Amino acid sequence: MDTTESPVGERARRGRPSPDGAATRTGRTRQKADAGGAVGTPPRGPEWRPLSGPALLDRLRVTGRPRPPSDPAFTADLRRLLESGLEDLPELVDPADGGRLVVTKDRLTRVLACPGHRTADRFGERSFTIPMVCGALVDALFRQIVTVGSVGDPLADALDGLGIDERQSALVAWIGDLAPSELAELRAEVDRQAQGLAHRWPALDPCWLPRTQESVRAMLAGGMIELSARVDLAIGRPAEAESSVAIVEVKSGARRPAHRDDLRFYALVEALRSPAPPFAVATYYSRTGEVDVESVTRDMLVETARRCLVGTRALAGAPSEADSGAWCSACAVLPRSPVQTAPTAAADTAVVAFPRGQAA
Repeated sequence: MDTTESPVGERARRGRPSPDGAATRTGRTRQKADAGGAVGTPPRGPEWRPLSGPALLDRLRVTGRPRPPSDPAFTADLRRLLESGLEDLPELVDPADGGRLVVTKDRLTRVLACPGHRTADRFGERSFTIPMVCGALVDALFRQIVTVGSVGDPLADALDGLGIDERQSALVAWIGDLAPSELAELRAEVDRQAQGLAHRWPALDPCWLPRTQESVRAMLAGGMIELSARVDLAIGRPAEAESSVAIVEVKSGARRPAHRDDLRFYALVEALRSPAPPFAVATYYSRTGEVDVESVTRDMLVETARRCLVGTRALAGAPSEADSGAWCSACAVLPRSPVQTAPTAAADTAVVAFPRGQAA
């Protein structure tokens, strides 16, 4: 779900506490931002148009790099890198979630942004906001478009899609309590993004086994640590001799630096559980039609594993140099120490305005 700000108006940005707490590249390619060799939407000019149909599918399927082969030795090295840094954690992990510490992309991003985000029970205290709700609704519509191919009444269809998941009952109830003006504004934005998705998103051949909201997990430290992800869309048959899967995340709001880290975490979890990693990960921005595609490389996976290890140790309560670091402004007011503040904009989760078409 996308929780970044979407253009539904300044007055709508208010929170309420939740009750339960395959061709060559076309157009100009962007300069590589890192070893992964990212390929995104070309810079926007007067003639720029979002990719759609077969052209969008080609951008997702073709990265310009060879697809990684299945390499059990490399996968074992990745796992060993993580396991060696978790050997002293079993006594530190609080027996929650069935005796496991569940590590997700959101938990990693938050704990690495601020030491005050270590406490696991604080992850359930996020308030619902209009942008967060818009992201959840667009996610539901994207799943419907991929599986059914069409949308009727976007808001009604999205609410029906969320309604079948008991975990979303509080969010659905929150939408029902919106003021008429806010609900109308939300409906207008959801309608606009649904129209763009239905018009631009390509039909996927069933032989590619498109899978929406697929749960991906990898266990570490003898089952004490679970790396958990849920991907919006996975395309391609499970890997055998070489990578054959691409992962797509849909975002209804603005670009953020953390989006790249989220997709790389997905790639790491898939690499640990499958014979080969995905060959590409992509973020699709439903508001603008822009797409940010990154090839999956060994260097990317190693760096992501290191980031994951640091964050996992922090979540497990292991001593860390980050303990003495600056806290975000939200946590600095809590009755705990240290109370060394840092502007929220300095955190990795801050919204950053990127030049059009450039890497997040």
